[in-house]
Amino acid sequence: MLQRLRASGVAMRTWGDGYGYVLVATGRIEAMFDPIINFWDIAPCQVIIPEAGGRVTTLEGHDNLELGSALATNGVLHEPLRSMLLP
Repeated sequence: MLQRLRASGVAMRTWGDGYGYVLVATGRIEAMFDPIINFWDIAPCQVIIPEAGGRVTTLEGHDNLELGSALATNGVLHEPLRSMLLP
C-alpha cells in the first residue's frame, strides 16, 4: 500500500504521531495514513481536519475511526488515495 501511495507523488506522512495530522490540517502535506491506530490517538482530528477543509475516514471509508485505521487528507485527494491504498 505504501509503495503505491509514494509512487503517486503525494506529499504525505504515515505511521505514528499527531504531527502528521497537524500538517494535513495546516495544508503543509496532502495526506496522513495510519494503517493501525487507536481511537483516542485520532479523536480530535475528526473535528480539526474537517474544519480545515479536509477529510478523515478509515481506509475503508467509514467515519467511525474506532475501526482501527485512519486516512486524513486535504479532502480533494481523499477518494483517489483511498482507492490506491485498498488491496
